[in-house]
Amino acid sequence: MEHRPDYAKKPDSFFNSLKGHQALLARELRRMIHQALPHVSESLKWGMPVYEQDKLICSIRPAKEFVALQFYQSGTSLSDPDGLLEGMGKKMRHIKIRSKKDIRKRLFIKWIKQAAE
Repeated sequence: MEHRPDYAKKPDSFFNSLKGHQALLARELRRMIHQALPHVSESLKWGMPVYEQDKLICSIRPAKEFVALQFYQSGTSLSDPDGLLEGMGKKMRHIKIRSKKDIRKRLFIKWIKQAAE
């Protein structure tokens, strides 16, 4: 079995590898996650930073045109009156952030805390 190039690397290496708007957006999401959950565990899994605290909470996934904040087991139970969360999975949902103006800090921190409950 061939190992991924990021296998056993630290999350800092992931963030340092990003360029341009991806780097800016991903680092801002990372700061929010750590602000919301100061004791959260951060590791690289599936080629992206994943955050856990007794369970999978969320991850940051960069794509060409956006950076996604993904919620695992609790994605479908998050309060989303504006219908911002996307996805068709049983429990997982995500939001695509295309620019800094798409970051809704208060809402995202609320979701991160809800997902950790």
